[in-house]
Amino acid sequence: MALTRVTTLPVTDAEWAGDGFVLPPTEDALGLAVGARRLAVLGAREEWPSGRVLELPRTARLVALHPSLQCAAVLGPGRIEMVGRARDGRPVETPARAWTRPTQAMGFDVTGDGLWTTGLEDGRVCVRVLDARTLSDVAGTEAGLALDTPRQGEDDLDGLHEWMPHPRLPVMGVAVSQGQDGTWLTFVERGAAGLVRGAMVASVDAPFYPAGFLPDGSGCIGVGGTWVRRWTYPEATLAAEFALPEAGTLATGYMGLVMERAVLVAVEDLLEAGEWYLLQLDPGTLRPVCAWELPLSTEVVTSVHLLPGGFLLSPEDGQLWRLPAEVGMPLEESRG
Repeated sequence: MALTRVTTLPVTDAEWAGDGFVLPPTEDALGLAVGARRLAVLGAREEWPSGRVLELPRTARLVALHPSLQCAAVLGPGRIEMVGRARDGRPVETPARAWTRPTQAMGFDVTGDGLWTTGLEDGRVCVRVLDARTLSDVAGTEAGLALDTPRQGEDDLDGLHEWMPHPRLPVMGVAVSQGQDGTWLTFVERGAAGLVRGAMVASVDAPFYPAGFLPDGSGCIGVGGTWVRRWTYPEATLAAEFALPEAGTLATGYMGLVMERAVLVAVEDLLEAGEWYLLQLDPGTLRPVCAWELPLSTEVVTSVHLLPGGFLLSPEDGQLWRLPAEVGMPLEESRG
């Protein structure tokens, strides 16, 4: 497989960017940390350097990129605010809000109207939603919605909160992982009367990454260490599974990308000099379509992230590649 190198990013370890990126609730763009206070927004077919860069406050700790890709919510010590431009192109004028609630994750749903937050309150994961235009609490969500996940201590560092926005509805998949104890994925809907807790996927002793909903919203994909699974929405029932072959020692990077006609998963061969492969699975059945050998080695790259827009990122050195256009197509199309 021939990867196209986009850039080597100058900064990938900003506190607010995790491994160097921030994902909007869209399928074809991502935000990249290009400085301690700068977020560049890059689309699937855009060239580098990006023409869209958001300047962030010095105290930024969490950042959520709006689906318009023109603005972002920024949380810092004691306050939350919006930066960038509104949908009409004018500078955002939303007043900053004082913020004292414990917050571990923050993200917009696909409508762009709701800004979701999670945090621990009395050992429980609590979800709230703010109006993106005013940063006030959405009616009916002021008290927050406690999720039915295992209790955590306030200093529990294993609690990882991740968002999986529905592609069409004001619905979030809220994933809480507690190390090797497992992952709990809860569907939460923002309705007229507040937040409604839906079905949950409980994967005890088998943590997974919530790779995303299918484009039509009928189900979602999770990537575990040795498997890929599809669950239905809203029932959260298991509909398909792909287990890595037992021959040899293979492991995923707990990272996947859900596309219109494919699910992509990065797989590391731990026996053959630590080489990386890209598995292409059918999104309906999760049967393998083909395997692409990535020109990467763990001698240089210890982990990879598959990102919206068909990008591949090596977080430890900030190298960003673009996947070939034929990746994600049915096999007969990619050949021809």
